Amino acid sequence: MLYTIDRVQFAHTNQKYYFFEFMEVTDINMLTIDNQLPTQQQFWERLFNMISEVEQKKVNFLLSFQHAIRVFIFYQRDLNKYIRIELDPFVSKTIGAILNFSQLQQWFRGLNNIDGQSNSKGLGAARDANIDSYVNGLLKSLYNNDQFQDDNGLILTKDLLNGDSTKGFDLDLFQFVPSTNEYIVYEFLKRENQYINNIKAHPMRYSWTNRWNDNKQKYISLWNISQHLGGRLILVNYSDNLNEKVSLIEVKGLDINKGITAETKYCMSRHVFLGWLHDMNHYSSKNNDYFSDFKKAEYDESFFDNFSENKKQKYGAEFSNIFI
Repeated sequence: MLYTIDRVQFAHTNQKYYFFEFMEVTDINMLTIDNQLPTQQQFWERLFNMISEVEQKKVNFLLSFQHAIRVFIFYQRDLNKYIRIELDPFVSKTIGAILNFSQLQQWFRGLNNIDGQSNSKGLGAARDANIDSYVNGLLKSLYNNDQFQDDNGLILTKDLLNGDSTKGFDLDLFQFVPSTNEYIVYEFLKRENQYINNIKAHPMRYSWTNRWNDNKQKYISLWNISQHLGGRLILVNYSDNLNEKVSLIEVKGLDINKGITAETKYCMSRHVFLGWLHDMNHYSSKNNDYFSDFKKAEYDESFFDNFSENKKQKYGAEFSNIFI
């Protein structure tokens, strides 16, 4: 299945990735016994009794995920009580704690700043929108639940950071395909530039520019986690125009100093893209050419060496019809 990952952080100090799941529960006291954490088996059983089937599947997925330290933070609205469960597969250790907000904030800021001050630019402030409406709409369709709303913990994250620059980032959609043994990271990029279309939109237009608002670290982080997992990185360009096709970029190469160096590009209507995601959500073939039915365009390093010129006319020229 496809899931959102609320927060990912790489700590250079210990060379480990952390995957965070923030989950609001209706009654946090049901997860404890006399204000103490029960056994691990009892805890997960109690949790599963109060969350949805989709949430159960996501928790099970994260529990089985062995490529990062998993951190679960459970909370109840308007209650100063939090449960942190940390599972470290590298030492086969599980840590659980019941904390108040101040205690959780101290721990969270400590981990966020574990690498201290550096000359490299961090990921900046947590994003303004607490919920990505387009991604959440896709999840409603994928999960066949019109009431679904992803709890990404962004409001809580902002409060915990208390103004610190975040060293974490989220994964809009994340998938493990059992039949091909591949991980896929999906990043959704809403086009704000009114002078280009979704086909022409590209991260290299506003990243690796040496400007104050350069956003290259986001793509470096996404590329690094996909490489760490031996997976694939797909960028989805979309806009508010429902009649405009979306364009998909599978990043095939990235140089941290130069930017994207190779990609394969696809273009399809929103309706077709949603259908493709539904197919991917239940993909069972051993063939990992997930886009075999779609026209593609490939761009190599020589193309990106002169992207400032190629973006004007050549980039996306293979897809002439952007509207349906």
